[in-house]
Amino acid sequence: MPKHLEQRRRRWLAVLDVPKALRATLGKARFVQSLKTESYTEAERLKLPLIAMWKAEIEAARTGNRKPVEDLLQTAATWGADLRALKGEERREALWLIEDEVENIAHRDEQLASDFARVARSESVETLGKLDAWLASLSNEPKTKDMKRSDLQRFAKTFPYTHKATRFEVQRWVHSLEQDEGLKVATVRRIVSACRGYWHYLQASGAIAEEIDPFVKAVPKKAKVSKADHASRRRHLIPLDVLHLLEGAAAKGDSELVHLIWIAMWTGCRIEEICALTVANARADHLFIEDAKSPAGNREVPIHSRLVPVLEKLKASSSDGYVISGLTFNKYKDRSNAIGKRFGRLKSSLGFGPQHVFHSIRKTVATELENAGVPENVAADILGHDKPNITFGLYSGGTSLANKQVAIEKLHYPKANIVYL
Repeated sequence: MPKHLEQRRRRWLAVLDVPKALRATLGKARFVQSLKTESYTEAERLKLPLIAMWKAEIEAARTGNRKPVEDLLQTAATWGADLRALKGEERREALWLIEDEVENIAHRDEQLASDFARVARSESVETLGKLDAWLASLSNEPKTKDMKRSDLQRFAKTFPYTHKATRFEVQRWVHSLEQDEGLKVATVRRIVSACRGYWHYLQASGAIAEEIDPFVKAVPKKAKVSKADHASRRRHLIPLDVLHLLEGAAAKGDSELVHLIWIAMWTGCRIEEICALTVANARADHLFIEDAKSPAGNREVPIHSRLVPVLEKLKASSSDGYVISGLTFNKYKDRSNAIGKRFGRLKSSLGFGPQHVFHSIRKTVATELENAGVPENVAADILGHDKPNITFGLYSGGTSLANKQVAIEKLHYPKANIVYL
């Protein structure tokens, strides 16, 4: 007789004996289920998931380990995927098998039986089943995609299958993110946004019903800005503070950090823009910033006269085609990561708090341009900001390089008489 198969009245049955020590726990001495086929070849195929499930149940009863239960639901997911491709008599036979197994499981665990039924009937799917496909469809940067993957993995720990994500349970989960895990409202809103975006993708792909939206009223409202929030906001540095940082980097012998700060204080460029600046894009009279965070960020930044000799020396000595040579890429092809951390350690060692970051130098440039009487639209074109008004924002082709040069030359730092090279 073939293993785990018996034939009665020409039809085949799947069978598996339960160990004597576990018969009282499982409530039976043997698993038996009709395969509803007279074909031996078909019976050999149909028995495999059943035997796997039964062994998983036996293992769960023996050890108390939940993994066999997870394996059981994995098998149900396989059945659900197969069911979607079946029609007619084959589909009816598959549903009979599912109902028989649901009945068997219900004797021991009604909730597990209900979960098994939903998944095996293809009424529910593994939450992360289409995560890779969804991420591949997005146009986000790799770092943003990794963040969304992390958010969905957090969601799936509580809701491994989509039918688990009811409105009430999702609301409880969101509440726990804030209260139990102590996440900020902005972080929770980001997580929920990623989950909702993925959920809509599952609906559009036909994996789950369109009328189901467990995220209704789940997104927390934006938190009111408190005094503590105001105190922790990023601030600009006064010019003397910028020089203090510059001198601190020079004292440490960190020439790359010196050059980074020096370029930032005369241009207002972001750290990523400076680190990505190539020799080819450091032109005679301007820096050409490309591949910026926004369309407005792609711009021509005039070169301040105090910056000219430093740039010329850096360009001449470049060994890798970048203005600041020797920086390494992280996994997101970002050259600013490591030197940014060095800046963080430097400013902390000099007594600057969390409200002062490298971006604060960009705020310093904006502040100094404003105080020098530079029109806002000109400063926006130098810094790469959107101009919301219709005349300049929609119709203007932008400030001329000559006018931007006049504006940038108004930057002044007291006692900045030494170029630290």
